[in-house]
This record gives sequence, structure tokens and C-alpha cells, in this order.
Amino acid sequence: MNKKLILIIFLIIGFVGFSQQQNLPLNREFNLSNYKAFDDFKSSTHTSSQPIIESFINVDDSLTWLSDSEKNNYLINVSKSAKKPRNFFKWMGQSLLHQNFLVLDTGNFYLTVDPLLNAEFGVDQADKSANKQNIYTNTRGLLIKGNIGTKFSFLTAVYENQSFYPNYISDYVRETGVAPGQGRVKNFKQNGFDYAYSSSYISYTPSKFLNLQLGNGKNFIGDGYRSLLLSDVATNYPYLKATVLFGKDKFQFTKLHASLTNLNRRPIGSVPESLFQRKSMSTHYLNWLTTKWLNVGLFESTIWQTEDSTGTLPFEYRQLNPIPFVNTISTGFNKADHSIVGLNVKIKLPFKTVLYHQTVYDGKQDETQIGLQAGLKFYAVKNLTLQAEYNTVSPSTYQVNSNTLQNYDHYNQALAHPLGTNFNEIVGIANYKYKRLFTQAKINLAEYNTTVSGSLSEYDATLTILQAHLGYVINPKTNLSFIIGATNRIEKTAISEDKTNYIYFSIKTSLRNLYYDF
Repeated sequence: MNKKLILIIFLIIGFVGFSQQQNLPLNREFNLSNYKAFDDFKSSTHTSSQPIIESFINVDDSLTWLSDSEKNNYLINVSKSAKKPRNFFKWMGQSLLHQNFLVLDTGNFYLTVDPLLNAEFGVDQADKSANKQNIYTNTRGLLIKGNIGTKFSFLTAVYENQSFYPNYISDYVRETGVAPGQGRVKNFKQNGFDYAYSSSYISYTPSKFLNLQLGNGKNFIGDGYRSLLLSDVATNYPYLKATVLFGKDKFQFTKLHASLTNLNRRPIGSVPESLFQRKSMSTHYLNWLTTKWLNVGLFESTIWQTEDSTGTLPFEYRQLNPIPFVNTISTGFNKADHSIVGLNVKIKLPFKTVLYHQTVYDGKQDETQIGLQAGLKFYAVKNLTLQAEYNTVSPSTYQVNSNTLQNYDHYNQALAHPLGTNFNEIVGIANYKYKRLFTQAKINLAEYNTTVSGSLSEYDATLTILQAHLGYVINPKTNLSFIIGATNRIEKTAISEDKTNYIYFSIKTSLRNLYYDF
């Protein structure tokens, strides 16, 4: 069967069936109203395997936990745009302030096109160096997404960026070779960075119980601000994912297979520039809605070493295994293929409060490494969300004998917490949104080990980050917003103190999480 015939069949079978198969954006602040609805007692939506698929959402229509303002924002990103007027000025007004920029709707085919941007300008008032410069990010991009019938959806987004970061982020980029969460960089002018970023997926639901996705993007397992299992900290990776509902939708099983990259070159071969080392990840996550107030999830992830000094290794068929914990039993924790396991728990309390917890376990022959998370969300005040979280991870968790081909990372970035391993952290976040006005205040307190510039020794470090911003949503469809904000960061060791006092303003489309609180 040729490729054209396969494509035609694939498109035809997408014209009948169920609701659209778009993913909700992986952006915490944008999804506050959505997740508040999902945490209602009357909701039976599986929230801990993200991004959430629109057709798998199961929420009571009354949306009892939401204010009128929050109801207007509920699922706004995946709802269809209204038909636009023919008058040019009214069309432009709706495109800029209310709807997707371009819309094509023929009934069975629905397509939207939107510009993406981030124009951010600021200054680090704590930087007293002689070559101090203004800080800015200039991002231009395009977002295209659509539905073919009701079983098939797709999305592609591309970003082109130039950035001059605060010093602590610039140091990180120079050390790792990547912009946090966005991939490899090249130098731009004297102290800046130029980098591109893209994401895409096709999403197909042949039955209401099964969704299949092929994409290049990120995934997140958990109900917290951080995840100790799998987070969206690292840059995008190619993936294939199957999500299954069964047991009257009480159970959701996710099988994820991803191709990961180490930024270490292979030995020089026949190509002018040698390729980077590769490895694979297979992840299983089973979530159980045990009662209306208790959710329990079991997690397993295995890093498969696909090459060594002799070259590419034979394909390991256990990567295709769909049964949880079989890989861990067969590979162990300290061999060529490295597994970690974990637990995710969410408890809904009757006074509009949610408790959540994670445990990650990485057994070793010499010692056992674990990570723990405990947190809560409080929704009792209209338009307000409060969240507090504690995270701790033992030394050497996610790592095997310093062999990067077995470590739990991608593009020199952790696949779980941005601090990696061997740390304690407290996070507190307050969000308030009324109509289009929103604000956030956040504090991070952490203890960890770090190296100091000019020294090869490690030192105990304490980190304090205070962040706040105030914004106004220009277009709720794309979360195009004007934001003014400030970040105060202090990292202390026995021999140094690094300060950042960054004040900025920006206009941007915020549809993804980018973490600079490390």
C-alpha cells in the first residue's frame, strides 16, 4: 500500500466520531480556570497525565467552583472562534482582541492561524559590571492548528528567538549550550543568543476510549507546579503516545515512547559534523479515579541505552512493552538500561482544597535514592488560586555512574526538576484573575550543592527567588498579554553571593511553561 493511499484512508476515517482531539496548552497560569473545574468533586477528568486531551475531559456543566469570570475563560483555547464580520475594521478588532487571527471553517475542516510573539525588555538593577547591557527577548512565531472531522486534530508552532538574558541565565546557557526548555543556541552579537524552537503533533482518536499521538513536544506527569516523575522543563523531544480509558473511565493508561538526545558528539564519521548521541525513553503511567475525592497514579520510566563506544546497539524490543513495571523487573535500576518508578496521589477535600503527593524511587546496588513532593491548592476565594509545594530529592537520583547515556535527562536538562538532584525546595504561588486582569506572586526557597565560577569545589548553596507580575489579557484565545514584572534572585554560598534584580515589561502569547526559577 503506497503512502498516498494510506494518507487518504487516514483522512477519510477522521470525518466521523467524537469531539476534537486538541491538547490543552501546557501553561500553568493560562489553565488555572480549567484545572479549577477539573478539581471539582463532580469532575472525573484525569488531570495528572498532561497535556490533557479535549475529548477526555469529563466535567459537570454547572462548573460550580468557577466564578462568572472564570467560566468565560474555561476551555477558551480549544473552543471555536465565532464567525467574523465582513467589515475590515470589525474583523481586525475581533482578530486582535477576541478571536483567532485567521479562521477557516467548512464544517468538517476547521483551521486557525495565529501569530506568536514575545517582546520583552528589562534591566538587571543588581548588575554593576562595566559592560552592563539592557536585557531583552525578541520572539516571532506562528501557530497553526486544526481539526479534520471529529477524530483527527493537529498543531504546529514555530518560534524564532534572540535573547539577552540576566547573568544567571546566561551562565546556565553557556554551561549547558541550551536555552532553558528551548534547545540549542548560537551566539548573537556580543552576549546574546539566537535559537529556534518548534513543536507539533497529530492527534487521532479511533474510538472514544483510545487516543494516539505522534509529535515533537513535552509531557508532564503530576498535579503540582513541579514534577519529580516527568516534567516539561527540558526542551521538546520526538514522541509517540497512546492514551487509553477503561473501567467506565475510572482508569487512564498512558504509554509514551520518546527519543532523547545527549549533547555529546559521536566519533567523527562520514558527515562533516558528527551527530549527537541518542537514547530512548519508554514511560508507563496508570491513573485510577478510586473515588470522587481520591486519585492514585503508578509511574514507570526506563532510559534505554541505544549506543555505546562501538556504535549503535541492536533494537531493544522491550521498549514496546505496554505492561507497567515489567521493564523495571527485567532491567533493574543500575544496569545499562535504567528505570525509575513512582507514585502520584491527589486528594480532593470538601472545602475547595486539593492535596497532592509524589514519590520517585531510583534503586541502586549501593544505595537507594528517592524524591518526595507534597503540596496543596486552595480555591475557596473566587478568582484566586493559592498553591504551596515542597520538593526534595536525594543525591544521584536519576543518574547511573555518571553515564549520560543512561541518565534521566535530555539536551543537558533534567527530565524532572530543574535543580536536578540533591536539593530541598519550597514553592509558594498566589494567582488572582478578574476578567482580563491577572497577577501572580511566587517565592522559591531552595538548598542544594553547586560549583562556583573559578572553583572546582562544590559548596552548599541557598537560593531565594521572589517573582511577581501584573498583566492584562489582550486576546484570550492566544493568551496574548501585556505584562510588567520583577524577579529578585539571591544565591549564597560560603564564598560567594550572586544577586539579580530584574525588572521587565513584555507583550507575549503565553501558551507554554518556561522555567527560569532555578
